[in-house]
Amino acid sequence: MSEQRTARVSSLVRYLKRLTENDRLLQGIRVEGEISNLRIPSSGHWYFSLKDESASISCVMFSSYSRRLMFRPKNGDKVVVTGNVSVYEASGTLQIIVTMMSEAGIGDLYRRLEELKKKLHAEGLFDVSHKKPLPQYPMNIALVTGSNTAAREDVLITLKKRWPAAAVHEYPCPVQGSEAALSIIEALSHADSGGHDVILLVRGGGSIEDLWCFNDEMLARFIYNMHTPVVTGIGHEIDFTLADYTADLRANTPTGAVEAAVPDRLEVLASLQNSRARLLAAVQAKMAASRKEVSYLQSSYVLSQPQRLLSEKIQRLQILREKIQQGTAETDKRRLALHQTAQRFRLAMQKKSAVYAGKMDEDSTRLILLMKNRMFAQMQRLDAVSNRFHAAAEKRLEQENTRLQKDAGLLDAYSPLKILSRGYSIAFKGDTAVRSADQVETGDALRIRVSDGLISGTVISKEKLS
Repeated sequence: MSEQRTARVSSLVRYLKRLTENDRLLQGIRVEGEISNLRIPSSGHWYFSLKDESASISCVMFSSYSRRLMFRPKNGDKVVVTGNVSVYEASGTLQIIVTMMSEAGIGDLYRRLEELKKKLHAEGLFDVSHKKPLPQYPMNIALVTGSNTAAREDVLITLKKRWPAAAVHEYPCPVQGSEAALSIIEALSHADSGGHDVILLVRGGGSIEDLWCFNDEMLARFIYNMHTPVVTGIGHEIDFTLADYTADLRANTPTGAVEAAVPDRLEVLASLQNSRARLLAAVQAKMAASRKEVSYLQSSYVLSQPQRLLSEKIQRLQILREKIQQGTAETDKRRLALHQTAQRFRLAMQKKSAVYAGKMDEDSTRLILLMKNRMFAQMQRLDAVSNRFHAAAEKRLEQENTRLQKDAGLLDAYSPLKILSRGYSIAFKGDTAVRSADQVETGDALRIRVSDGLISGTVISKEKLS
């Protein structure tokens, strides 16, 4: 028998290590399986096993690679790893040194999602111009989400704390699974016809498979055509679904959806108090200005001595009346003188006509007739001018009388006596009208003017109103 060679363990393990590392089929290999026995020590390296129904292999992913991942795997997750097969010499364990990792099936889902997103975007379903504005103070809110879920509880708690005045109507439906999209559409349809101010469509966090029902094309189109504003809060901040893109507003979480849809009652109360303070200040300023104006008017001679205004109008009317009378008298005087002159001229002409009758020729007769006709025309013109002057004078006098009556009516309306007749009174301390409580002291004697007389009294007490 030939003598069999004996090898050391370390030599055997190193040999197997070289075999695996030099085999091109085992370098850069992609392996799909389920994670188990995941350990992440303080070093940041990941140690786990990758298994399927009948086998398992150890894996290690150093921190320089694990830090690049956009997700954090856990036991039970199905993943696809890329790496190099090697042997760990210390334990002689066959392992995969992982350099890349992705969730199993995620790549295909993302590809389908991107294709559908581009299609709907090209059709205008994501246009900002189509987004409906949210009501400032919604009082009737619809909640579409799963029943007995953490997202539902978060929304109800936040609504009660932030805007308890609103009525909340729930439309529960499944929010995960292959049939969930149709159930969500049905719930949204009921909510859209319920006359609500706004609809909250929410769901808690989960994997892309869990949220996939919100990427349904039919659901996205239905949300786009809804009449009621829709606010979505689906998953976490990094999760974007087609429902988010077509909704009128997207929030990063269910709680964020509530905060975006309703105001904070404390902020509203503060705003109302601020508006009330500004309104009160404006009213007080207006009242102060009005008091000042009233005080000024009370001190004016129109109210303190109304007879002055009336006496000025009467005096002006009297002057105009005298001028009109003087003009009328002068006109009558001139008319009388003209008539007397005409009469004397007529008598003289008659005497001369009688004396020289038979001596005058035909031309002289025509001249005398012409002179008579001119004289009568002048007298008629004078009568017309006199009539127009009388008519103008009477019209001017009537206008001045009308204006005087109007001024007298206004003066009567603003007369202090008229005010007193409506139940008001004026208190006098001595000869001074009392306009403020600061002008009198307890025990002062007062005279109170009412509409039909005077009342004497004594100040018993006083109270200053703000």
